Amino acid sequence: MPRACRWARGYSARNPVEGTAYYAFDAGERVRCIVLDTVNPHGGWQGSLDPAQLAWLTAELERSADRLVVVMSHHPLETMVNDRAPEGERRVLAGELAAVLLEHPSVVLWLNGHCHHHQVTPVGRVGAGPGAEGGFWQVTTASHIDWPQQSRIVELMEAEDGALTIACTVLDTAAPCRPPAGDEGPLGLAALSRELSANCWQRRDAIHAGAAGAGGRADRNVLLAVPRPAGRLQAGKVRQPARSRFFTSRAYALT
Repeated sequence: MPRACRWARGYSARNPVEGTAYYAFDAGERVRCIVLDTVNPHGGWQGSLDPAQLAWLTAELERSADRLVVVMSHHPLETMVNDRAPEGERRVLAGELAAVLLEHPSVVLWLNGHCHHHQVTPVGRVGAGPGAEGGFWQVTTASHIDWPQQSRIVELMEAEDGALTIACTVLDTAAPCRPPAGDEGPLGLAALSRELSANCWQRRDAIHAGAAGAGGRADRNVLLAVPRPAGRLQAGKVRQPARSRFFTSRAYALT
């Protein structure tokens, strides 16, 4: 595999040898990103893992106990229900996967899509005793075929006292909804893309009802508080959170 492709995609020499599409990479010195392959090769549009990938994920989480871990995948937790498998084999579904992630306090965020709308969901621990509090945030983002065709910036910000905040900012494109006549440049192509998004036949009724990909206010521009895993993360300054006029929702905290 060419070196440039390997670094750009995050894959390593292990992936083509094993026939896998899951991998992990570092985003700076203190954040570990773990990318899951949630597609079921046996069919169906919903997601799941095989046991081998779960074992790999567990090992990655154990090695990342002193880092902030961001999980990434196509499918969100609630759609990890695809149990299609040959006789004698099994698939790892939502409950088992959530239990593994919640066992590791270093997991603070899961980024995904699939559902074609913005949604922000807390995934908290249930029960009493040490480690029962807290959990992680699941941030689901619509695709660019979904009106109003928005993107999302996600930032991890840490205060000097160790308090961690996840800042989510939704961005609109600068392109108009109708392509300017004769404009074949980047803005014209972006406008054509917006026009296609506004007329997606699968979502037309939702678009007309004003309930397409944008979600609610609490699913877009938000500040999400995360409990710091006591004694597990190294001290260090990342960036202090600051209020911004773009954050129109109140801050939410896992309890």
